[in-house]
Amino acid sequence: MLRQLHALVVDDEPHCRDYLCRQLERTCPSITVVQTAASAKEAERLIRDLAPDVVFMDIHMPHQSGLDLLDALSDRDFYLVFTTAYDEYAVEALRKQAFDYLLKPIDRDDLQACARRILMHFYHHRTPGQGALSPAMRRLEILTSGKRHFVRHRDIVHVEAEGSYTTLHLAGGRRITMSKNLKRVEQMLDNEMFFRAHNSHLVQLERVEACNYRDNTVVLDTGAVVPMAVRKREALKQRLSLLMTA
Repeated sequence: MLRQLHALVVDDEPHCRDYLCRQLERTCPSITVVQTAASAKEAERLIRDLAPDVVFMDIHMPHQSGLDLLDALSDRDFYLVFTTAYDEYAVEALRKQAFDYLLKPIDRDDLQACARRILMHFYHHRTPGQGALSPAMRRLEILTSGKRHFVRHRDIVHVEAEGSYTTLHLAGGRRITMSKNLKRVEQMLDNEMFFRAHNSHLVQLERVEACNYRDNTVVLDTGAVVPMAVRKREALKQRLSLLMTA
């Protein structure tokens, strides 16, 4: 199941940000813009907070350029696409290991080709530092009552089915209920951190504190107790053993 890649658009010119966002929405359905930034300083904060898969970044910006911003990001882990009206930056962009380089005004076909290359690399050749997010850093996008949430996978303690709805139990006791069934949520997560312990429950393996094989339950580090299907016992035991250290 292919998931949406989350993108950040960085440009100090509002009309350039708006144009790129519209083109991505119209022609690149596999990439969703989750936020925009008008400066390198704002972009640095959003990159750290949102952990985007892709960053479309203007090079020539006041105060701090897109090239300067990269020097402040020692742990870059996203696909970087430079967008600029100045082709003399091409060599420097390659030195900064940009994934792609789009000249303004951005051509729709060039943008689509860029998106296809990103997707191909993401699903077939990704390695840490080249746009592949570690399982702990990935986010789940949820839309509820017109509000868009971006929930870190690591903050999801367990997921509980409630008929055609699903509730995410988050760290700190917060809950979010969404109008999707558990199977769909499991597909959206597509993350080995989670295990289907029961028809109605997904648990994050790193949150499992104990397994009770007498009453077939799983105890999480929040104190929550969720049921465990008998047929899942051995598989869960094996998955948990992989997390053990000598």
